[in-house]
Amino acid sequence: MKQAGNFITFEGGEGAGKTTQVSLLAKKLSEDYGLKVHVTREPGGDEIGEKIRSVLKARHISGMDPICETLLMFAARRDHFVKLIAPQLEQGYFVICDRFYDSSLVYQGLLKHVSIVDILQLKQITLGNFEPDLTVILDVSAATSTARIATRHLIADEYDLMNQEKHEIVRKGFQKIAEIFSFRSVLLNAEGSTKIVFAKVLKAVHGKFPYLNRVHE
Repeated sequence: MKQAGNFITFEGGEGAGKTTQVSLLAKKLSEDYGLKVHVTREPGGDEIGEKIRSVLKARHISGMDPICETLLMFAARRDHFVKLIAPQLEQGYFVICDRFYDSSLVYQGLLKHVSIVDILQLKQITLGNFEPDLTVILDVSAATSTARIATRHLIADEYDLMNQEKHEIVRKGFQKIAEIFSFRSVLLNAEGSTKIVFAKVLKAVHGKFPYLNRVHE
């Protein structure tokens, strides 16, 4: 793949504010910087991915075998990568994705005890050596996660029903991701207001892509 654009992923536990920050960054890069931007998500992003997402999100099958869940995640991810992410990057887009394969390492790997080695093998099969250019990890406490989920008045899937112990496992998992993949990851305290967190996000983006300072002049 000849990559002309840039790929940014947002990661973090439930209620960390990923969707909000993705939207704010996309608007900033598109409207203020004049860049081509595409926002997507996982699981989902295209027709097949969204169908798989609907299966994974169905509460009545929340007891799905973890390996089956992992395989579905990577099936959706492969389709998403081939049909949307790679073509958009080749066309010079900033592609911003709400979750990517790091989430599988944390949710299916650490939380559901699927072999990390197996997950990384699936990553290699479906994505090869492809990695995000930048992964923004939004870090909030388990208490903040549960409090924010409670204000949604909508339970999307089994992960919204996790207790604080599981939220803490997820949090520590993403902190570990930031450590292991430090070459592409930045861990941001996301406990503050949306405006304060976005300022941190924008600083991280400029740090990774310094040419944006010239683009914005």
